[in-house]
Amino acid sequence: MSLLVDGYNVIFAEAGKSPVNESGECERLRTGFLERLEQYRTLSGEEITVVFDGGAGGAHLARHQWFGGLEVIFSDPASDADAEIKRLVRESTHARDLRVVTDDRELAQYVRRFRARVSGTGELLAKMERAEERAEKSAEEADPACKFTGPEPYEVDDWVEVFGDFDEEDPDEE
Repeated sequence: MSLLVDGYNVIFAEAGKSPVNESGECERLRTGFLERLEQYRTLSGEEITVVFDGGAGGAHLARHQWFGGLEVIFSDPASDADAEIKRLVRESTHARDLRVVTDDRELAQYVRRFRARVSGTGELLAKMERAEERAEKSAEEADPACKFTGPEPYEVDDWVEVFGDFDEEDPDEE
């Protein structure tokens, strides 16, 4: 199953609204989202394509990019992400293997006609959050605490008994 993500739709759903028009705010939100989504992709193994509105302001951007293992597509400046997603689904020879992530009802109805599946943005965000929690837990469990605290006193005594006492003042003694 390949995911086809309506990028700004997910970002705005997470933010609770459209980002403010501060310089660089939209780019910051987009980059943060792509970083989290790339981590999710790495853990899930899913093939993911993210589609964003290109808009006139993004005319200088390459329409097709890679962000880690994520395929990132910006719509033509004269179009929008919904039209690009519709085109991708319509032209797909395996639309049944696509899952479109969006809360846009009109877009969801359209892609379902081609037998693509639809998931809401909340479902993807929840999966991303669970993947982040698993990654954090895995990182914590990767190294036992004793790795950073050194040997216990009884372990030192055992080693001294086996190998003898080492005199730190005489570096030539081995």
